Amino acid sequence: MLKKWDVAPAPTDKNPSRHKLLIKGEMKDIFLIVKKLGSLCSRPEKTSGEFDFIIYLSKLEMDTMKKLKAVTAELSGPAPAEEETFADEPAPFDAPKPKLKTEPAPAPQPAPKPAEQPEPMEQPKPAPAPAPAPAPQPAPMQAAPPKPVEQPKPAPVPAPAPAPAPQPAPPPAEPPRPAQPPSGRPGSGVPSISTRTRKEEPAPAEAGSPSAAVPAAAAPSASARIKAKWSMELPLIPTYSFQTLIAGSHNRFAHAAAMAVVENPGVIYNPLLVFGGPGTGKTHFVNSISYGLSASIGQSNIFVTDGIKLSKGVEMAIKEGGMERLEGLFSKVKVLIIDDVHMLMVSESNKKYISKWLNDFVAQNKQIVVTSVFPPKSLSGLEEAIGFEFSQGWMVDLKTPASQAYKAILNQLLQGRDIKLSEDEMNTLFASAGMPFNEVAKTLESVKKLEKFVVNAMNNSTHAQLLETLLGQAETPMAGAVTEEDAHHASSWHPSQIDSAWFKWGIFYPKGMKREADFALFSLHERAKELGLNTEWSQVFMEEYNSDELYGIPFKIGNFASDKNVNGVIVLGPQPSSALGAQEAEFRHITFKILDSFLVKGAWLYADKIKSKAAYAKILMDLV
Repeated sequence: MLKKWDVAPAPTDKNPSRHKLLIKGEMKDIFLIVKKLGSLCSRPEKTSGEFDFIIYLSKLEMDTMKKLKAVTAELSGPAPAEEETFADEPAPFDAPKPKLKTEPAPAPQPAPKPAEQPEPMEQPKPAPAPAPAPAPQPAPMQAAPPKPVEQPKPAPVPAPAPAPAPQPAPPPAEPPRPAQPPSGRPGSGVPSISTRTRKEEPAPAEAGSPSAAVPAAAAPSASARIKAKWSMELPLIPTYSFQTLIAGSHNRFAHAAAMAVVENPGVIYNPLLVFGGPGTGKTHFVNSISYGLSASIGQSNIFVTDGIKLSKGVEMAIKEGGMERLEGLFSKVKVLIIDDVHMLMVSESNKKYISKWLNDFVAQNKQIVVTSVFPPKSLSGLEEAIGFEFSQGWMVDLKTPASQAYKAILNQLLQGRDIKLSEDEMNTLFASAGMPFNEVAKTLESVKKLEKFVVNAMNNSTHAQLLETLLGQAETPMAGAVTEEDAHHASSWHPSQIDSAWFKWGIFYPKGMKREADFALFSLHERAKELGLNTEWSQVFMEEYNSDELYGIPFKIGNFASDKNVNGVIVLGPQPSSALGAQEAEFRHITFKILDSFLVKGAWLYADKIKSKAAYAKILMDLV
């Protein structure tokens, strides 16, 4: 039952209308709120003190407030009638009112008080810190870059709009953890519009950072710096649980092994290695196992991270003097889950800690679960580098589902986002091509954005028509090469440089393709005008990369984008004849993972789609 809630402005330089919704209640309450408010919400984050969870709203309008009042009234029972008014800075709303008096506060101050510094349940993505010396890597694209990755510079920290009460920094009662599993459809209400805007929020203590998981008695100086820069804990998706996982021949053994881990962690399947290509369901399994275990051992005993976050976080803790706290964290948790373990960036400084923790977990019968895009044999180099065998326990693979299961999962994703397609449209747009589900989810999110942002230019368009605008399957093929005439048209336009623009971005292009990059930017601008999309964005950089360099390019892209403090990045794909062109799918997947870790949105333009209008519509929706 919802006990209490509060709304307060939490503006950033890039989103001055952002608000924060603070909630005291259970995870099932969070699920219903997120489902009701939809794409306005960020992923829920665990916090400490007076409230249990925090959700960031990309904006707060009268209609949104009405929905919020309705759903909170439903969750908390009868509440006093309130005036249907709306202010730019809404006052806190608490339900039921008597609970306000009994809630402990860090320090005496007038009620209601603004929320305390949140401890994010997990940031969608900070960034990797490659190692000084590359270790043996499990696969070509996953190899650690030859050069160490510099630490990302912390983003500017704008002050909240309202006059916040002093916050005394109370000690967290326990390490910040994701919350309990809800029921519902995967992906419903899990937005992407606002999740990355948190890069500019007022430096909350991030979940999983070395200092966030230790008693407050320790001095916060070193850990506070780490928390401001990096989050080691992976954000969980509230609607990805076993209740929403569709089992079939494609994942039956993985499902059985995962359930066995939940029932008896650390006993038989330890470590459990789940492997499969992008979009086969690894993320769903990571969330399901975490939520399943939280019911029996508590979420505070589970640490969920990924290869990038873990290796980068250890590097930062070493440099910032936070290793004692980090080791204390790993000595207490009972389950360690590492998504994308193949992306661990092993160095001479971090490998001894990672190796020790992994071996200690197995020796102490504490459960380890890891996922990988690559099969076990491809992880041998990584295993040798850290002195730990991921394949010593149990290994299960995830396959592309058969047609019937594919359609069932697709239907679930469509229903979760309230997108309506006929069976023929589902087959034409998704099933016939066997689009991976991570791409399906991203495309459906783009449909909802397109429906919202360009409604005036595309009135009464069906969801199938909006999808065609993004996918361009019926689009007449156009010659891919940029002609002199094309280049001349592009040269007459120059991207805007608006210092006050809320959205800043840049483009990476293959060496020798500057003309194509210029044409792409011009075409993007023209497509935005056609769609009626006001793009008052500022282009920060145009940077080339070497498409014949197999190792390290994704990390260089991530670090450069972070250093430039941009919101989004467009990557013009490599020439098909180049070394990276032969591995473009893998290159793209890794680059997006790393950008996501830096909280930077990524959009991809394939070289052969440089004249596709649909490609530019998709880029625009990926960036907004």
